[in-house]
Amino acid sequence: MTKESSMNLARQRAAQAWCEPETEKIVMIPELAEAFAVILDDVCSKPWLGNATTAQLIDELRARCEMNGTLDYRTVD
Repeated sequence: MTKESSMNLARQRAAQAWCEPETEKIVMIPELAEAFAVILDDVCSKPWLGNATTAQLIDELRARCEMNGTLDYRTVD
């Protein structure tokens, strides 16, 4: 996902805050929506939140195992 497409998704998600029953009567402030989108994009793009590639996950697991001395795994062919 490109930075532009991830920001577009974050903007859409931020705008949804004004579509909830509790908030639908509040006038959207575009600058606030954009600020929310920037925060959402920053947080949601972090691998530790589930957006990691398989290689990133394997690297993270390998590093954790090496740190605590439990690196004892093998891949299956």
